[in-house]
Amino acid sequence: STLKILLAHTAEDRGNAGPDYQFGYGSVRIQRAVDFLRTGSFLEAEVDQSGTYSVLVLVEPGDPELKVTLAWDDFPATLNTGTALINDLDLRVFDPSSTQPFPWTLDPLAASAAAVQTQANRRDNIEQVYVQSPAAGVWRVEVSGFNIPQGPQPFSIATSPELVACSTTGIVVLDAPKYACSDTA
Repeated sequence: STLKILLAHTAEDRGNAGPDYQFGYGSVRIQRAVDFLRTGSFLEAEVDQSGTYSVLVLVEPGDPELKVTLAWDDFPATLNTGTALINDLDLRVFDPSSTQPFPWTLDPLAASAAAVQTQANRRDNIEQVYVQSPAAGVWRVEVSGFNIPQGPQPFSIATSPELVACSTTGIVVLDAPKYACSDTA
């Protein structure tokens, strides 16, 4: 799953915007993937049924995009069944005002149609939220165990800009580039 997020997160988009049935998430760019690997803006964790794992992403003013990619190695499905996804994780991203952009989803009945970002993805074991010109501030990213009959489910997640892995104690973000010695926080 980590290799999958590194390659999908750094791919050169081809065809329709977002993933599509012809190009997937795009053309692999190894140098981008290696450079991204060096940033350390990814992690591996796990989540169980109804559990949630959270990280934060600090978007600076002028950042051109926010991209969050989640992937997991799903358990094998039973042969000849309609549903191939066994464990379903949800990637939920919230901007500083708690508005939720959705991950890309494709319609298998309309293979040439563009991917949309209007709903949760219940079909794939890789999900990506992409936002052009994101609002500056702290974005909350959650990986939620929507349906995990075989768990816990390990996963990998990558973010651009850089993620801030938090503990239950949280983080403090100061809103000025510089504070004087007499300032109080």
